[in-house]
Amino acid sequence: MKLKILFFLIISYIIVGILWWAYSLMKYNEANYNLKIQLLKSNKQTTELKTIEEARSLKFLTQKSQNFRLNNFIINADTSLIKKFIINKFKGKYEIKFNFNSSKNNAEIVVSSKTLKKLSKDYYFRNRSFITETIILIILVSAGILGLYFTVTTLYELHKQQNNFLLSVTHELKTPISSIILISETLQKRILPSEKQNELLGHVIENADRLKDMTENMLTAMQIENKRFFIRKELLNLSEVINDCVNNFSLKNQIISSIEKEIYFMGDRALLKMTFNNIIENAIKYSDNKAIEITLKRDENKIIVIIADHGIGIDSKYHKKVFKKFYRIEDDEIRNTSGSGLGLYIVKQSIKKHKGKIKIEDNKPQGTKVVIELKNKS
Repeated sequence: MKLKILFFLIISYIIVGILWWAYSLMKYNEANYNLKIQLLKSNKQTTELKTIEEARSLKFLTQKSQNFRLNNFIINADTSLIKKFIINKFKGKYEIKFNFNSSKNNAEIVVSSKTLKKLSKDYYFRNRSFITETIILIILVSAGILGLYFTVTTLYELHKQQNNFLLSVTHELKTPISSIILISETLQKRILPSEKQNELLGHVIENADRLKDMTENMLTAMQIENKRFFIRKELLNLSEVINDCVNNFSLKNQIISSIEKEIYFMGDRALLKMTFNNIIENAIKYSDNKAIEITLKRDENKIIVIIADHGIGIDSKYHKKVFKKFYRIEDDEIRNTSGSGLGLYIVKQSIKKHKGKIKIEDNKPQGTKVVIELKNKS
């Protein structure tokens, strides 16, 4: 949250600075435009005096000459010649306007409409350029800062997830190892009835299997990450594979299964078994000892596997995120459970390698439903 506020303040500060810069340029452009207009108007008197001087030297006299008053001076000149003189001499900046009527003839030199139009056009063009440059600059700077923000956020989240992974793995390794050591020392130091010995040995095997599953998950995730994992496809009975997974967990939790028989699929037996085991284990972990429902069926040219629980459920905003490596939901009820954050990552990659689809849905009224779609012919 603090990081968001910091980046928001940085963007706001830069945008305000850019807007102030653009405003200053536009004000300078306006002042420059007004200055040019004032200079043209102030130089108008010089133009009039120069024209009067040339007219008095009889330079514009012809048979068509007329008397008229210019700046309180009466001059006699051909209007067409005097127009050409003003245009050529002053490079089109000024023009002369005549007002001939029965009472009096007047003439006035003014800034030409073309000059005013050109100045106005330049003024608006510059302003438009400043606005365009400002918008582009704001977009580029904002995009750069947002890109930096998302990069920093991603790195922070990755670092956080890796730390969580290390803490989780440390805990996951420490617990079964400590249990195995404690049971082994007990068996070594004490003579126990065979029934009790078998019970303790069962716990040892259970913890050893737990370590084996975690090691396999970590190695598989590493191979997938390094693109060294290749699936070994064979024609397998998917019904048997899922039934084996159900039997593995039937003692831990009630499982209601609806599995069609003799559904065959081209895939990697070990990887698919690991995939279904990870999903079922997650379902049991968050089901609060409620029954798990597993369905396997054909649907036209697809094979559908559904694993549903009636536990605490997963918020819809996490449905896609949970498949990321090391990701664990920011929820105390979920974070306090064991796990490395690799299980669903492996599940996603496994289904992807089998060219299938996987999604998480809400299992109404409560719980989570994992839906897997595989092509009937692979």
